[in-house]
Amino acid sequence: FKYGLGEAGRERKRAAKERLRQEKFESERWKSDGDIATRQYASYKEYLEHQSAKLEKVEHRLRETEDEDFADFKDRFQGCKALSEAGSVLCLGARLGTEVRALHALNHFAVGIDLNPGENNLHVLPGDFHHIAFPDGCLDAIYTNVMDHVFDLEQVLAEIKRLLRPGGLFVADLLQGFDEGFVPGEYESTHWRNTDEFIEKLRNLSGFGSEEDREIGQRRRDTWRQVVFRKAAA
Repeated sequence: FKYGLGEAGRERKRAAKERLRQEKFESERWKSDGDIATRQYASYKEYLEHQSAKLEKVEHRLRETEDEDFADFKDRFQGCKALSEAGSVLCLGARLGTEVRALHALNHFAVGIDLNPGENNLHVLPGDFHHIAFPDGCLDAIYTNVMDHVFDLEQVLAEIKRLLRPGGLFVADLLQGFDEGFVPGEYESTHWRNTDEFIEKLRNLSGFGSEEDREIGQRRRDTWRQVVFRKAAA
């Protein structure tokens, strides 16, 4: 076996994969303004088609880790004090809906949207988080862990702000930035230099206040941070 056996061999294999990801990131169509890097699509339609194709590539892995992911999401939500006050929660980019099921287990009314939720998905509706077909001020909270898959950051934040009631919550689980060790893969479309700067950008673009900020820690190969923003009360 090329990489050998045991933890040392697995570590060499992980390092080799990271080098390949870095080379791909540097060679692909990415544009950076210094703080934010964006994948360059020929059109919005190309972005939609690219992101919609992801499920076919990852569904088998998501099925294999579904129980583990459910427990992880439940732990994330239970540790979010502000979220306990939310009755209704919309999950953006929810794929199979594991996070939705975790919210149900904690007695929230929740539903997800995703460009491609797959067939017979009881928990996730087809939908584009740049253009959400729900009325203004209808939600207590919005959750996402896919800010690295947006096409237009300002548009997504405008939709989040529109949908939240006064005093509503935006909960974002964020990966590390590309200067902090995370290398965007095949389907990331937006990424940030470091998490602190990106959080400040989210705050400035949305006009939201800060509510909570905590390290979630490492989940498999990625390190996560959870930030809660609050829309101003009326």
